Amino acid sequence: MCSMECFGDQYRGCGHYVRIYQTGITYDCARPNCKLSAAHMHKTAKNCGCNMEFSDHRRVRNLFQTKCEACLEYEGGGSDVYGHRTGPHW
Repeated sequence: MCSMECFGDQYRGCGHYVRIYQTGITYDCARPNCKLSAAHMHKTAKNCGCNMEFSDHRRVRNLFQTKCEACLEYEGGGSDVYGHRTGPHW
């Protein structure tokens, strides 16, 4: 799978990586079953089933020993006036 370089923050408390931005630099995996690679075997096919997504080539900008904001909010039970949790839950 081809990858694209991105920078982000690593949180050791929960193990999450939070992507901040992508640089646009791509790395070719040289696999024939990757549509993004120069070695793709179905060069003329329009609808092949090969992979069409970049994976993250992660570069750590900041390393935190705590949990990320989403995990802290989820564990803290941050709720609105109706008692429902707000924000993403993962």
